Amino acid sequence: MLQANEVDMYKAIKDAIIEQKLRPNMQLVEDVLAESFGVSRTPVRNVLRRLASEKLVTVIPYKGTFVACPSIYEAKEVFEMRRVLEAAAIKKVSRTLTEDQFDQLHKLLQKEHEAHRDGDLLGALRITGDFHLRIGEFAGNYYFFRYLEELISLTYVIIAFYGMRKNVYCHEHEHILQAMKEGNGELAEKLMIDHLKDIESTLDFGENGTQSNSLADIFKSRGYAGTRK
Repeated sequence: MLQANEVDMYKAIKDAIIEQKLRPNMQLVEDVLAESFGVSRTPVRNVLRRLASEKLVTVIPYKGTFVACPSIYEAKEVFEMRRVLEAAAIKKVSRTLTEDQFDQLHKLLQKEHEAHRDGDLLGALRITGDFHLRIGEFAGNYYFFRYLEELISLTYVIIAFYGMRKNVYCHEHEHILQAMKEGNGELAEKLMIDHLKDIESTLDFGENGTQSNSLADIFKSRGYAGTRK
């Protein structure tokens, strides 16, 4: 289990990956991270091990730790597994959806629409992930939530690396939520599967050569700095 200062570091690094500030294949240098967060290398290593267990970073012996770079095959596996998990989860939730749960999902869709309207595509992407993850949570099965959280995080990495041929404004979420509200699990399941296939079909499976800022610059902008502990 991570200590308090390690949790903050874990969240900051994970957010930087999700926000595409840390790009796939970028090396996470322990000394630079330690200096940026004002800690020793031990908590840095603990955090990197946690991220490695979630497949967000890859540890290469004698070379270092790098932001994950899923192959095309691995990317397709992620979406295949998401379809399996999310189809089962949404079918289950459609039978038990409460008014409060519906309201939570509906509010997320409103925020998603606002983010798209404001041109905040990364913000919309995160809200999209939250919508899917919340359905997994409502299924009431710890493993739905645990593995779906990992797969959604990997989806951010996949999109960061491969990009998308077009921006998807997600009206599909509205249809999915309506089917859930009506208790139509079969329709909700079909819509979810089609939705995930549509997202996968927009991926541009060619490497994105966009350069990142340095590690120090990324975490300096977040206000991390201080005396090593």
